Amino acid sequence: AFMHGRNAFRLTDDERQQLRVYLERGGMILADAVCANRAFAESFRREFATLIPDHPLQPIPPDDPIYTTAYGGFDVRFVTRRDPQPVGPESPAAEALRRVPPELEGIRIDDRWAVIFSPYDLSCALERQQTVGCRGYTPEDAARLGINILLYSLQQ
Repeated sequence: AFMHGRNAFRLTDDERQQLRVYLERGGMILADAVCANRAFAESFRREFATLIPDHPLQPIPPDDPIYTTAYGGFDVRFVTRRDPQPVGPESPAAEALRRVPPELEGIRIDDRWAVIFSPYDLSCALERQQTVGCRGYTPEDAARLGINILLYSLQQ
């Protein structure tokens, strides 16, 4: 399943229960905060802490095989991320591109990543609609990360 957003949200008790059952039965959720939206990221972290309190959201370590060719994908141990920078009070933001390790968070259930969350944008990049003000991965690296996650999910 895929989840993304740019606003705060709250799940109902029934939605939490259904998602918990889905994950416990082997399902997987990939989520991202559109343009690194803080309200969505905070809501996501809060809701999943409530949904699965026994399995906390944690950083996916930089040496995790999901970032390598282990599942048939790409070596994404380093990716390019857009990081908007203010230019001046009257000027628009300028785009700074940084080569960094990816920052993904996850929830492990039964020794597998059942939830993978990117606090940085994947969605706009995958749709090739990113803007200078959108903090997230470049289209090429968003696609590589997405492919690695998809290939991982098919082999778990």
